[in-house]
Amino acid sequence: MPAATLRDVLDAWTGYADARRSPAPDERLRLARSALDLGHPTLACEILREPMRRDDVDPVLRHLAALAHARIGDYRQAAATIAPLLDGDVAGTAAVDARALAGRIAKDRWARLPAGPARDTAAAEALRYYGEAWAASHDPFPGINAATLLLLTGQPDASRALARAVRDAVPDATDAPTHWREATLGEAALLLGEDARAAGHYAAAVAAAGRHVGHVASMRRQLRLLGEAIDIPDAVNAALHVPSVLVFTGHMIDPPWQHTARFPPALEAAVAARIRESVRRLGVGFGYCSAACGGDLLFVEALLECGAEVHITLPFDRNDFLATSVAFAGERWIARYRNALLRATSVTQGVRERFLGDEELFGYAAALIHGGAVLHAQQLDTDPTMLALVDADAPGGPGGTRDTLQRWDAHGLGSERIDLAALRRAHPHAAAPAATRAPRDPVTLRGTAMRRKVRTMLFADMVGFSKLGEEDTPSFLLNFIGAIAQIVQRSPHQPAFVNTWGDGLFLVFDEVVDGARFALQLRDEVERTDWPSQGLPSGTSIRIGMHTGPVFPAHDPILGRANFFGSHVIRAARIEPVAAPGAVYVSAETAALLAAIGGHGLATDYLGLLPLAKGYGSGALYRLRRSDEAE
Repeated sequence: MPAATLRDVLDAWTGYADARRSPAPDERLRLARSALDLGHPTLACEILREPMRRDDVDPVLRHLAALAHARIGDYRQAAATIAPLLDGDVAGTAAVDARALAGRIAKDRWARLPAGPARDTAAAEALRYYGEAWAASHDPFPGINAATLLLLTGQPDASRALARAVRDAVPDATDAPTHWREATLGEAALLLGEDARAAGHYAAAVAAAGRHVGHVASMRRQLRLLGEAIDIPDAVNAALHVPSVLVFTGHMIDPPWQHTARFPPALEAAVAARIRESVRRLGVGFGYCSAACGGDLLFVEALLECGAEVHITLPFDRNDFLATSVAFAGERWIARYRNALLRATSVTQGVRERFLGDEELFGYAAALIHGGAVLHAQQLDTDPTMLALVDADAPGGPGGTRDTLQRWDAHGLGSERIDLAALRRAHPHAAAPAATRAPRDPVTLRGTAMRRKVRTMLFADMVGFSKLGEEDTPSFLLNFIGAIAQIVQRSPHQPAFVNTWGDGLFLVFDEVVDGARFALQLRDEVERTDWPSQGLPSGTSIRIGMHTGPVFPAHDPILGRANFFGSHVIRAARIEPVAAPGAVYVSAETAALLAAIGGHGLATDYLGLLPLAKGYGSGALYRLRRSDEAE
């Protein structure tokens, strides 16, 4: 039986990793399917990564891995993974399923591409694979996808004819899960203009899918495509509801020395009730937050009560966070903090290092929370919402509630507010200031004179440099390094720092979007240059790696100018050597920060938890691209 919750899957998977042993093939398949069903294709990719390195991959595992990559949006890897199942050596159900998935991958590429020959080719490829699968099996899944694509490519009569044939075939598809049969009938009804019948079938599909929101997300993506050709009835959209992704930001409990009431301890019960009501009314399935005393922990407890996933991000070392953001409220809140970390679905840290007095880390963590929620919502084909426990008149700081809410509103996403001032007025007996003792001394934590700043680091090097002969050095210096120097000079996205050594390039950007745009510009100009005409090998290319994190800006006495130091510089440097030639690989932090900002025409596709260079452990990496690039 599939695992009931994501926590079950994570506990089982990490248990194997901790014991340094691999699950049996059937158990691996079960865990990967559960992760995919629960709407976490990135985790499914991780579970399947080890067997996918072997030559004799089981066809079922290969199909599932390709599906996971397709749901992430990494169509290049999805197509490469399914390709071995498309030759003549594979027959029967495996061949039909492989062609159906190849059709889906081509269709999704078609949807992403701009108008032009490449898009037309992708549509033709999708129709060919879907058509072959339908002709060989009369399986409703490839049939209904072909019918929809016929409509989207301007063939309405052929679309309706195929939709009728597919509907007639559904009763015979007894092996197909109920939710897919109902979704197929709903889609056929839409193509035939039977809106009320479509809504009923989709409602039945969602009920049959249960907790498997990944399947419902696939239905929603298909509807979004159909919406380009027909009007989708409100009843159908309502039927395909998925549990919401909710981000929380809110004030901490007032400390005992605070003389102006904002969130006095006596208001806890009223605030907790409002948060619980919002969580239930919004139908939350996935919550993203920090874990400070007050609003954060009340939100976590409300999520746990309703069985939602809880994803906590702390800005720095968890013991330092306990000291700065929980301990002042007393032992009861300390116990709740520890319980929250114990029961959360996932707990991550913006940085693994200590606080060191760097307030900017709070804003960094808030952006990571936002980006994580946006990326997860994208996989579910929905938008996240923010729940804010806010006192608009209260002072704010970096990463605080007001700052966080302003950033969210700038993203254009929905939010809901719980007004602390209104709650204080409604409960005057609980609104007295908390001050019961003199202000404490600041928390004594190890600090430094220098302060970290969040920056984006880019490392790049020439592919094949080590194979150049001594006679090639002048061409390399004049043409390759010279060309990169011109790109830097011409770019509208100017770095704050540039350094080179050998074939290596190190740049630092103040803004993550500037760094990402420069990386793609650098990639494109290197890839389209005719290097043989400039005395360099035809395969000349570039690897680019990027990471965004807090670093120490300081004067470098050797270079005689400003430079950047710290563990996050090293981490960025360890990404570049594992990047594919002609590609830009970015850390999960960079991907999350880009998602948190939005509106920049950039996208990232998950690659997996990959080993970094020089024994620096592993890191979740993404491929950077423009939004209108297929891959």
